[in-house]
Amino acid sequence: MADTRFIKREVEPYIRKWLSRKFRGIPVIEKSMGFQSGSHKFDGVSIDETIVASFLCNRPKTGAGNENTGAVRKALNDLQYLRLIKANKRLIVCTDKDFLALIKKRACRIGTDGIEFVFCPLPDSLRQRLEIVLNERRKEQA
Repeated sequence: MADTRFIKREVEPYIRKWLSRKFRGIPVIEKSMGFQSGSHKFDGVSIDETIVASFLCNRPKTGAGNENTGAVRKALNDLQYLRLIKANKRLIVCTDKDFLALIKKRACRIGTDGIEFVFCPLPDSLRQRLEIVLNERRKEQA
């Protein structure tokens, strides 16, 4: 099984630091937020809760060349939770430009008012290591 802990340990902390720099140095953490029907853990929440984000480190296509429907479903689910949050900035942050374009296209069906779609460029070394993890995951899905 592909070791995706790398994403939690290295990629997500990088994105949090990147968001913090992008938004005037406001610290960003992973945090669960409550709703009437339960709670949802968001990948990035500013300490003042004015910024709430979901991170997506996926590719748009599977190894067979099909749309990555599992990742799209997760992204749309995250989008639904973001729609419920009262925050100044509600973000979908992607590390792949093509996946970002796909999510924007698919999300139009459910509405994206007030949601920003953001591309977070990873440094080459981190991008290459993420590609290795995603390639391992892709082999398991074939």
